Amino acid sequence: MTTKKEIINNCKKGLITIIQDDTENYMAFSNHKDYDGNYRTSSWVETIEEAKQYIGEGEGFSEKEIEEHSEEYNWKIVEVYREEAEPFKVGDKVKILPSIKNANDWEITKEYFSNNMEGKIISVFNNIDGLYYTVSVYDSDKSNFYYYISHQYLAPLYEEDDKNKEISVEFTLEEIAKKLGVDVNKIKIKI
Repeated sequence: MTTKKEIINNCKKGLITIIQDDTENYMAFSNHKDYDGNYRTSSWVETIEEAKQYIGEGEGFSEKEIEEHSEEYNWKIVEVYREEAEPFKVGDKVKILPSIKNANDWEITKEYFSNNMEGKIISVFNNIDGLYYTVSVYDSDKSNFYYYISHQYLAPLYEEDDKNKEISVEFTLEEIAKKLGVDVNKIKIKI
């Protein structure tokens, strides 16, 4: 496979590709695209570490530009990697992303998810297939189901802090008077 095809294929597969040109400078290609649909890059820098740090700083490259420049400037691939993600911990609450519907076994398991796409991490597995979790999901009838779910289909669940929740309570003037133990006609309201 040619360098240009490897770079493009790596980007499509979610990988970061570090290249070196004929002046021995480095640039990183990201799988993320800019507003024009081009693959984001770092700027040209002197070290591989700098290329990794500056991803997104440079102008994006279209597939056509990658093909043209890879030959013109004699690009060679020096490193390929996937960005690491911090794993969830046992007890973390998670939401199950809609992208899970693209999983191979979705048709078999979808009926068990009902409308509740939230759960709690029960165990963590980092194996050759990637990062997976056993997630406890509560169904609408309060049944508890356990699923083996890949990291790519989960996101943190952020629940509102009770202190910041707005509470709305309605009372009639008569109810307030009764609670205070006073005659309703003696209550004065200042606005």
